[in-house]
Amino acid sequence: MSTVIENRTRDRIEQTMRTAWAEVLGTDAFGPDDSFFTLGGDSITAIRLVGVCRAGGVEMKVAQVFLHPVFRDLVAFLGGPESAGPPPAEDQARLSTTLADLDPALVPAGVVDAYPLSAVQLGMLYHCELDGDTGLYHDLTSCEIRGRWDRAALEESLAVLCDRHDVLRTSFDLADFPEPLQLVHARAVVPVEVEDLSALDRTGQEEALAGWWAREAGVPFDLSAAPLLRVHVGLRSPHSFQLSLSVHHILVDGWSYARLVTELLTEYARRTAPTPTPYDAAPALPALSGVRYRDFIAHEQRAVASADSRDFWSGLLAGAAVLPLPAPDGSGRGEAEAEALTVRTIPADLTAGVRRVANELRVPVKSVHLAAYLHTLSALSQAPDVVGGICGSSRPEREGAELVLGVFINVLPVRLVVRGGTWGELVTAAFEAERAHLPHRAYPLARIQRDLGRAPFETMFNFTDLHAFDAIGTLRGVEADGWRFADRTNFPVVVEVNRRPLQEEVFDLQVRVDPEATAAATGQRLADLFLEALARLTADHTAAY
Repeated sequence: MSTVIENRTRDRIEQTMRTAWAEVLGTDAFGPDDSFFTLGGDSITAIRLVGVCRAGGVEMKVAQVFLHPVFRDLVAFLGGPESAGPPPAEDQARLSTTLADLDPALVPAGVVDAYPLSAVQLGMLYHCELDGDTGLYHDLTSCEIRGRWDRAALEESLAVLCDRHDVLRTSFDLADFPEPLQLVHARAVVPVEVEDLSALDRTGQEEALAGWWAREAGVPFDLSAAPLLRVHVGLRSPHSFQLSLSVHHILVDGWSYARLVTELLTEYARRTAPTPTPYDAAPALPALSGVRYRDFIAHEQRAVASADSRDFWSGLLAGAAVLPLPAPDGSGRGEAEAEALTVRTIPADLTAGVRRVANELRVPVKSVHLAAYLHTLSALSQAPDVVGGICGSSRPEREGAELVLGVFINVLPVRLVVRGGTWGELVTAAFEAERAHLPHRAYPLARIQRDLGRAPFETMFNFTDLHAFDAIGTLRGVEADGWRFADRTNFPVVVEVNRRPLQEEVFDLQVRVDPEATAAATGQRLADLFLEALARLTADHTAAY
């Protein structure tokens, strides 16, 4: 009898999994031996997969998707005894401070929720205050929109987003309560500045927009007033305009930024597409599931108290040294600012090679780039034992979590010995290193640094494939092109691989260096070493590195 029940349970799990894979991957053309990552899965789609499966009655975690990425293996694991366990921790987490804990006399009128800041948010504010730099963690995005201009439609669309997302109605109080808090207001209005550039030629328009960009980067945000978001529109012609967003990074991470822009353009298209069917121009925004940014804060607070996570990171970093960077050349930020950013388009043959290697090894594309990054650190420092930082997501593992705006990121140490072996083994080791992090990924970097007594690394790696942008390509009456982004962090060196919005297989390598921390030429050197590693890796991943 027990065997019959076990078979029925496994059949139910397999059917739920098959439906969930098809939904989140956008295809049902897969077999039992296909890998989640070979089919295009990544960390964000893994969160979606977990949420959909849990809604269907199958309990699972993101770490299990990474441990068992092959469909057959994941079904077998989930149907076995080792998969049983308590509900995910975030469902049991509680906040240290809520609105109910506050003196009503101190709470501003119109505040409907309150909770603490995340460790990353606190870190951003600390470094902004320490550096006194208004450009730090001040994110700018701009693109040219081909479509009808309608101010009322844009303002209505922004209002929809403010009503929809708590973070767009959030201000910050750092002094009036026992701990710094973010206050969610019932209402917030995004300021929109419109500049008519239609009388200028193309060159004049570009100069005017560049001037706005430079000025805006120097305008600080008032943390006590929501929203920490501003919009600028430059009217180019009757049929095109430049849309620019200015937002404090304390509100949104990269994925959330992509969702913000995509949702804004979706709502705008629904209001401005040619009649008679304007609301057929774009689908309605998906309903939010009830997951909120406060849930992430509660989960992080629980993670901070985890002795297992503390011990994991302490053990990982035992005996590790901070890799030395080339000494600053004395040029400083002002003179070397142009050299501090190195941008290279990754050649198409290398991108195709990365995809091929990832598929053959059944790992995410990110892991191939991570291996190249770690090899680059080893080559630059001439040290085999390397520690770098890697940016990842700690979003709640619940249905609809990928739709919520907020700062869900954490930057965590990744340690690898780059000495002997093949390129394929290095890629697999990089994947396994990141996979080992997953149960402990919500433990904040600030706490790791406090436990260690120092910063564990000076270089950070970030890989982004913000496929949330892809929905913009399906809109009617609105086309977006000519994307431009700017963001700065406090890390001395940041190595990023980013897929361009709406371009399937075009990736850019960006290396940002702080000339006060290392020579400005370090960026060029790192870019050269990274692309060289990718070329050797993709040429033959069975060869020794």
